[in-house]
Amino acid sequence: MLLVMASAACRQGEQKHIGHQPGSDTGMKSGMQHDSMSDMNNTAKETNWHALPTNRTVIARQKVIAPVYSDMNFNIPGNGYIAFDTRRNRKVSVRVGGRIDRLYVKYNYQYVRKGEKILELYSPELNTYIEEYLYVLRQTNDTILQNRARQKLQLLGLTPVQLQHIDQTGSASLTIPLYSPFEGYVLFNPSASSGMGTAGNASGSMGSGGMSGTSNSSPSIQGSVLSDNSIREGMYVSNNQTLFWINDFKQAWGIIAFTKENEKYIRKGQPIVITSELLPDRPIQTSIQLIEQVYEGEQKFTQARVYIPNATGIMKQNSLITATVSVPARSLVVPAVSVYYLGKVAIVWVQVGTTKEGNAVFQSRVVKIGHRGNDKVEILEGLAQNEKIARDAGYLADGETIIQY
Repeated sequence: MLLVMASAACRQGEQKHIGHQPGSDTGMKSGMQHDSMSDMNNTAKETNWHALPTNRTVIARQKVIAPVYSDMNFNIPGNGYIAFDTRRNRKVSVRVGGRIDRLYVKYNYQYVRKGEKILELYSPELNTYIEEYLYVLRQTNDTILQNRARQKLQLLGLTPVQLQHIDQTGSASLTIPLYSPFEGYVLFNPSASSGMGTAGNASGSMGSGGMSGTSNSSPSIQGSVLSDNSIREGMYVSNNQTLFWINDFKQAWGIIAFTKENEKYIRKGQPIVITSELLPDRPIQTSIQLIEQVYEGEQKFTQARVYIPNATGIMKQNSLITATVSVPARSLVVPAVSVYYLGKVAIVWVQVGTTKEGNAVFQSRVVKIGHRGNDKVEILEGLAQNEKIARDAGYLADGETIIQY
């Protein structure tokens, strides 16, 4: 009995001693359980990245950047052309009706100088007034009446040289040359007025001045107009009919169009830099003078107008120009290559995690953009300053994949 009791006591002491050792089986089991739980979490997270849709999540080893909150000057580009300043158009019209016997101005944009002969006009009406003037010179010495008759010919467009020639020869030629009153480029335009006044009214007014007691009326001549508003030899023109317009082109218009997304930032009075294809190394500093809405070809678009000095005549009609408007802004900006456009929607690839191999995990996110320049884009909504995005968004998009956002 004593031997049995002593053996049982020894076994119980050994079991207690083993249970309190630091390297016991219980401690090993606890450490192994903690390691396996960590591995399971990493495996679950890794499985989560791979389980996400491939058209929204991309795993790539690409450089990431953070948006910067700073003051920026966004350069908004525009394209346009040079046009005539219509405020400088001068109308050239005939003051009597007749037929164009000889024409020296035949082309649109033809350059004429002041005093240059533009046409020779056969006008029975004007010849009648010249004969009346010669009759007064021969039949009376009344200087007042002679001066009134001479003044009437001047008002009808005859120059002092032509009147002197009539005084010396005592006769009038069948055709009367007309000279340009302005210098510049010829522009054919629709008639400003046609048939406003008749020869009979003019003769009657002279008759009331004391020349004769009866009205010497003559039938008015109906002018003709071509489809392109130009004139040709043999055409009939009426009293006060506009032949063409002359623009000296000392100041030109620059008509500039901006993209739809940038036109909302254009304002009247904004400084603008113009570069012409004719003078690529000489930019012109000016400002926007007019913002106009244009509807043409069943399309509506916005144009900006600037005034460009052209005293030397270097600028040419319809020559191309480029424009740059600088717009200051203070907000989040990212490189232009970091934004990817899906039609009207703009997205960025935001880093949401990192794999065990060190690759970045990116997800697409819609952002609202503001000013858009050649190298920078303003971010208004959808991105925080502490977030990181992919540097080149285009490399993460597959051309055959419909990206979800």
